[in-house]
Amino acid sequence: MGAPKRPFEIGKQYVVRSFSLNFKHVFSLEYLYKKLHEWLIEEGYTKDGTGDGDDSWMEQLYLERVGGDGSKQIWIRWRTSKNYANSFFKLYLDIDYHILGMKKHEIVAKGTKVGTNKGEVEVFVTAKMAIDPDKTWDKSFIMKNKRLQYVYLNRIYKQRIEEVENELVRDSARLLGAIKQYFQLESWLPEYAGQSFHPEKGE
Repeated sequence: MGAPKRPFEIGKQYVVRSFSLNFKHVFSLEYLYKKLHEWLIEEGYTKDGTGDGDDSWMEQLYLERVGGDGSKQIWIRWRTSKNYANSFFKLYLDIDYHILGMKKHEIVAKGTKVGTNKGEVEVFVTAKMAIDPDKTWDKSFIMKNKRLQYVYLNRIYKQRIEEVENELVRDSARLLGAIKQYFQLESWLPEYAGQSFHPEKGE
């Protein structure tokens, strides 16, 4: 778990919390991918890609390598953010996936064969916060004074900053809970069917 750096300054991203989770067994990468994407939409960290919304920027990396035995190694990098109710703050969730030795797998559920994956997946999450990300204070005749900024951020606004940090910690805790839930076989099995959320690559 990370801790914010001190003293606070405008325009910088501070790590508020970081964690990783490792799972090695039968899982559905498609379901995990889809459900975490839905979670981010619901929490306001990305858009659904319809209408004026476009979340194509979110996935900054998708890299896949196929081994001689057909197993896959995949790296996925998501960078998401949302403006706080007060635009003076911006919250970020960086999510990295690393999948090792993934192969197609089948299980039988209620007499029906279901295609899944088997291998190891690691998910890394870093929650960050920025204060005045657009540096509007630097454009203000009064507030551009660095000494005054220091006093406001580290004394007058300190409690408010910590309140926003705590909200981001709660967001990241809910995300951690969601990831753990999605790794449970019984949570995704009834829904696991239909077209893949992410286009097949390397096939």
